Amino acid sequence: MRLSIQLILLLTLFNAVFSWKAVFEKLEKLRDKGEEIKDKLDLKNFSLSSLKDLSVTDILNFEAPDLHAKLDKLKHIIPKDLDPSHHREIDAFWTTAFKHFGLPKPTELIECFGTVSGSVFFRKLRTVNDLLQHSKTGDNIKLHTDYVQVEVLMHALEHTHRCMVDSHDFERLSDSLHISHDAETLKRAKYLYYEAKYASLADDYKLIIDELDKKDFAQAGKLFAELFQKSVKDFKKQGEDLLSYEAFSNGLSATLGLELPTEGFKCYNSNQAKILMDFFKGIADAVTEGRWYKADQSTADYWKKQGKDLLSQIPDKVWKCDMNSKDSKQISEKIGMDLNSQEFRDKMWDYVSDHNIMFYSYLKSMNSAFTKGDYLHAGAAYAHLLEAIAKAT
Repeated sequence: MRLSIQLILLLTLFNAVFSWKAVFEKLEKLRDKGEEIKDKLDLKNFSLSSLKDLSVTDILNFEAPDLHAKLDKLKHIIPKDLDPSHHREIDAFWTTAFKHFGLPKPTELIECFGTVSGSVFFRKLRTVNDLLQHSKTGDNIKLHTDYVQVEVLMHALEHTHRCMVDSHDFERLSDSLHISHDAETLKRAKYLYYEAKYASLADDYKLIIDELDKKDFAQAGKLFAELFQKSVKDFKKQGEDLLSYEAFSNGLSATLGLELPTEGFKCYNSNQAKILMDFFKGIADAVTEGRWYKADQSTADYWKKQGKDLLSQIPDKVWKCDMNSKDSKQISEKIGMDLNSQEFRDKMWDYVSDHNIMFYSYLKSMNSAFTKGDYLHAGAAYAHLLEAIAKAT
């Protein structure tokens, strides 16, 4: 299962997106608001005859600024529901979900949804499921579409999500689970958990989608609540540091085309995992804050001042556990060199000295990913570095 850096950098989703047909049917009904909506939509700026012509291919071919400009235009019309009536499906989904936590019906939270945003919400769940399934199987071509679709749907639901998080219902839910009310904190935690657990999440999400396919929105809400509760409990048990290292390990193994790791990251406790991640963050930052042609000197300086001290804090038994794990052995076999050998360490230093610009480039990718909290991508960048070191002559 091989994940490219480009895939991990891409963000999410478009597939028959949130039923444009339904949107246009409602546009036609609102004649008295027709001119106002037309002014906001301004299809000429899209160079399209209608939103139905906006395809996945179009989005993939947009330059980044152009894509964001088009998404900003969509954001002005899609989250503002053209019909404020509530979906019975949304009502059933969230009522049952809150009942699972022993909480009353979330009337304020349900008010955040209307006919259009209700449809978009369920489309988002389906697309996240597609993304998880294709991540698990390593279907890179379909992942391109999944990531773009998720980006568009999340953009369209931005106001709805903000409304949900600001509601008293969500406040009661977060209090009952003892989690933060802050939207950005929750978003980062959710993203990290998905990075670390996407293989197992794929199975759980599929059960939710199966219920949506049966039109049993109440049961889908119950399963969604169970998954949310399980994720919160698991997050608290492992902690951010261990999940970060697990996500990093996932990116490393998946990029090398290996089975996802199951043993190596278990050798570390939370503090040791943090030390190891601090080491990688430190060297990536130290090397890339200077010029590429000084990468070897920056590496040497970092090792002498901080790097060696950090790694010395991890006990030998932990290193042995990791190096003897099935995960490390698979990596060594894949690149053709023992990661724990003096030969590999010598070759790594030769690569730093002889291929300054490439070494700098790999660490630049790692540093960028760490800055975004994207440990999966950071692990992928490190995997490419290991491959380059092993192949260097």
